[in-house]
Amino acid sequence: MSSTRLILGVVAGILLSFIMVSLFTMWQILDQIGFYAGTDVIKGIAYLMDRNFDFDIISFFISGPINLYEFLNPTFLSWIFIGYIAGTIVKGTKRSFLTSVVIVVIVILIRILMNIISGVDLMALFEGIQLINTLGGMLGALGGCILGGLLGAAVSGSYEEY
Repeated sequence: MSSTRLILGVVAGILLSFIMVSLFTMWQILDQIGFYAGTDVIKGIAYLMDRNFDFDIISFFISGPINLYEFLNPTFLSWIFIGYIAGTIVKGTKRSFLTSVVIVVIVILIRILMNIISGVDLMALFEGIQLINTLGGMLGALGGCILGGLLGAAVSGSYEEY
């Protein structure tokens, strides 16, 4: 029973990561995917996974005065919601923290895999100024998912061992 909740929380978080950014941008991302990807489904999934890491938390805090409107970025809000749902499913602070980290790592791996399959140059993401944007996007996703997971764990209560 204990691993069932954990697995269900991870699967729910991964599935939600495919649509949450589109939901928070009022489906504009799905329209863009249809325009850019055309009939290539793999390229569409790669573009969708790239949109999950648009909020660069490093540049946000380095850029100067903090604006609350910019902080409530749809990408960051979607990661908070994904973490919240996963944290409510798994129950417990440690389990929701673990689930949030696992969800973000798996989504990063799916992103890399889809970019490789679709033929996107991954080295461009990890060199020069783009490296800071890539790492900031990953840290923003991780921070949002952990924050949401801890909120979900606080709402659902502690995990009871049966």
